Amino acid sequence: MPPEYLRRSNRIAREIAILLVGSDMEGKVFSEQTKTVLLSRHGAGIVSQYVLSAEQELILRRLDTDKEAEVRVVGQLGSHGESHTYGVAFLDAELDLWGVDFPSMTDSEKEASRVLLQCSSCKVREMIQQSDLESDVYLVNEGIVRSCKRCGSSTIWKRASEDGGGEPARLETTLPEAEERAESIETLPAASPDPAAAAQPAARTENRRKHVRTKVNFKACIRSYAFGDDIVRCEDISRGGLRFKSRKEYVAKTEIEVAAPYAPGTPDIFIRGHIVYVVELKQERRFRCGVCYARS
Repeated sequence: MPPEYLRRSNRIAREIAILLVGSDMEGKVFSEQTKTVLLSRHGAGIVSQYVLSAEQELILRRLDTDKEAEVRVVGQLGSHGESHTYGVAFLDAELDLWGVDFPSMTDSEKEASRVLLQCSSCKVREMIQQSDLESDVYLVNEGIVRSCKRCGSSTIWKRASEDGGGEPARLETTLPEAEERAESIETLPAASPDPAAAAQPAARTENRRKHVRTKVNFKACIRSYAFGDDIVRCEDISRGGLRFKSRKEYVAKTEIEVAAPYAPGTPDIFIRGHIVYVVELKQERRFRCGVCYARS
């Protein structure tokens, strides 16, 4: 094993009873009593019977203290039968959920955690300082799922050679002390001369702190005066709204009704809402739209 992948001592094997709340790959919401198998300053290794996707968000609650945290699935670390082990990272960099005094990283360990990764889709390269959990997930899967600003979606990233092709590398940190990567992607709207449109991402930053987003992959029906019933692919959902991709070019502030999940031929419940923002995905020839539910 190369020196940069030597296992650092800031992980602790420990079982703690937890409650996981979120949704699986099919968009089914679940509440599961399970346990940790590994504790880290940045998150934990947890066991679940559900199939989860990298980058999706969950609520993790300690059953002994009732303290909870919003976490992001970094990736899968292993599986045994119907049980899966995942690495999850805290969204709040300052959170101390475990009450454990983890040893600090040495300068050599910090340097060893730096790795040059390349997006498998657009080939852009970034110099990343991986957290311990991300390093573990990368080792197991020989790659890691990260959000790519250029692609506008989550893609698989692998090691890139210093002299290899692709875009010039730039330094970025994925440790919890950095800004949340998911938020940085959503704050890249299409160019617009309207100052109000440019201010919209800041409003969503505040909303993101209030409602945990869960990554999903199911169909939704967007009903509007302009396009009628538009069957779209929903990317993530929360108590306050959702995000979807469509070939239709919606306009911000458009009043809509939305049913999610949507299945043709079955009774669907439509909820009123409005389009908060629209981002053009030129490579996909689609538009990513954020929806805020109307308050009752």
